[in-house]
Amino acid sequence: MRIVLAGGGTAGHIFPTLAVARRLRELLGADTVDLTIVSGARELDRELYRGVEFDLFPIHVRGIVGVGYARLPARLWRLLISTLAVWRDLGRRPPDAIVLSGGYVSVPVMLAGWLRRIPRLIFSGDAQLGWATKALAPLATVATVSFPEAVRQLRGTRVEFTGYPLREAFAGPDRDAGRAAVGVSSGEAMVLVVGGSQGAHAINAAVARDLARLVERAVIVHVTGPRDFEWIESARESLPAEVRARYHVHAFIRDGFADLMAGADLIVTRSGATSVAELGAVGTPAVIAPGAFGAGHQIATANAVAETGAAVVLLEDELTRGALGDAILGLLADGPRLAHMRQAAAARGRPQAADAVARLAIGLADPTWQAAPA
Repeated sequence: MRIVLAGGGTAGHIFPTLAVARRLRELLGADTVDLTIVSGARELDRELYRGVEFDLFPIHVRGIVGVGYARLPARLWRLLISTLAVWRDLGRRPPDAIVLSGGYVSVPVMLAGWLRRIPRLIFSGDAQLGWATKALAPLATVATVSFPEAVRQLRGTRVEFTGYPLREAFAGPDRDAGRAAVGVSSGEAMVLVVGGSQGAHAINAAVARDLARLVERAVIVHVTGPRDFEWIESARESLPAEVRARYHVHAFIRDGFADLMAGADLIVTRSGATSVAELGAVGTPAVIAPGAFGAGHQIATANAVAETGAAVVLLEDELTRGALGDAILGLLADGPRLAHMRQAAAARGRPQAADAVARLAIGLADPTWQAAPA
């Protein structure tokens, strides 16, 4: 069986694609399944896919939404060339099914797959679906979503509620290992701050503003992204020596991240699809600071999580006004509220989403397939 997957542009598309690919290989057997991942060609894609065990087919497509008129013709040309490249590859090696994570990398793959009448699955993790998912879902054989709100936004295609695929590590994160990795004792509070694979400057700046009082109350693990790393590292060096060890700064964390999330008492994060799915899998309360970019899908997703009681939401102007430090310290001081938020976060978790998506994809490729007994 041959299956093509499409995921690139951000970690929020790449990691779920890898999760589904690995589950497909486990279900079908490495010797009987042929998997290819269509990725972007940017540095982030190259870095996150480096060393993976699957064939990669990079394309040079870029996003077109929000692009100025001067750059739009070049972007449309890239879209056309990428679609033709995928069309030719699908013709040379026809797959039995296609799995798409949404985003601009999925657009050429969906178009080429639809034209060649190959069964197509697209998955999404946002409460308010992005433009690519909304545009592509009518061309899909089946679409999967992670929020009930998203079901109502799709018309003309079969929709399944599966959750968002996550890396295997999120199936059984180890809270004690996460805390031990940064030397947090049982009586200490731990806060994990992360803005996604590329960082979030507004979050980083808000943490730097209140750093001195935050490290007095908790051990802070701060994943800055590469752009702000040196600046935040210099802020760490300015702390008094006796508290400096309570502030851990990383540009990016590849291994042990699920354990760190599970070990935290509170997480500060954006509300990308992967981020909110990971919060549910580890069952950790959160302060969500949604990005204001795009069509507001991060804000809608953050609000949907907050409505379950699992998180509080701070908009970017609130970060600028210095609200983050107060929010963190207020929640850490309110044990009953944190306990309630933890229960609500765990109730949202769907750690088996990758398995559900993989099984749907196999069913599209071969309706007679049945998994071997465990």
